[in-house]
Amino acid sequence: MIKKILQGSLVGIGSILPGVSGGMIAAAFNIYSELIDALDRLTKEPIKAVLSIWEYLVGIALGILVGFVTIAYIFYLIPIPLTLLFIGLILGGISEIYYLAKTDKISVKSILIVAITAIIMISLTFILPLFKVEDVSNTSLILWILVGILLSVSLIVPGLSGTMLLLMIGYYGPLLIMGKSLIEAVISIDFELFFTHFWNLVFVGIGLIFAFIVLSKLLNWILRKYPKAFYQIILGIIIAAPVNIIASLYEDLKTPDQPVDIFNYSEQWYMWLIGLILIPVGFYLASLFGKDKNETKEN
Repeated sequence: MIKKILQGSLVGIGSILPGVSGGMIAAAFNIYSELIDALDRLTKEPIKAVLSIWEYLVGIALGILVGFVTIAYIFYLIPIPLTLLFIGLILGGISEIYYLAKTDKISVKSILIVAITAIIMISLTFILPLFKVEDVSNTSLILWILVGILLSVSLIVPGLSGTMLLLMIGYYGPLLIMGKSLIEAVISIDFELFFTHFWNLVFVGIGLIFAFIVLSKLLNWILRKYPKAFYQIILGIIIAAPVNIIASLYEDLKTPDQPVDIFNYSEQWYMWLIGLILIPVGFYLASLFGKDKNETKEN
């Protein structure tokens, strides 16, 4: 039980960190198909579906809560080491994803799927900033539904970081501030602060629920019909992940108030050194929390 809660918490934290995908963390731990299957059954047998993954759900909720409370403090203190730790965590799942993606014979089709997916993901990193919105103060409630949908992408679609998409279009910071403010309002019993963000939160929740129901059914169908192609796409996303995550981090830290250039090695060399040391730690965590190889083969 504790192991599943820890797995879920890392998925939750991964869904909040810029550029990192909670779904990819779940795939690295080989629990992704189990989560998607349960979400797909949510409309048919909600109680059984929730009970089958309740440990993961508790962990995910705790991870998101920890992410909102601490990310504004810890992440921006050590952004490079923490980001490289999660890159190691994601890359640590390559062996299991490769096992699920490989076919009896290596084909041109499977190679193309992996290569094209990687190219598309890297391209998005450079295309999305063109659509960034600088002022989100007048965001309509309907747009907050879209924010909820994009946030759910981090939990449902492996490797596609909803937080990265939000960051690239300018909505990650406002969402982070809203989540942090709501938690502080509940703790301090500040009703005025709470209701300042309440309706925005409600519409983000509507987007989340809608995406959970629709995307989980779609992805579960794809997993049943085209499992090899699906995991080949995931493999391509993993290959592109380090580039996407680092680029997302670079954009996130280019704030107008206190900009940080992560590629200024004369100032950031020690952060990179710590981060490079933490990559193997991520690999180890992936193997520690991932499912056993025998269980993978049975799946």
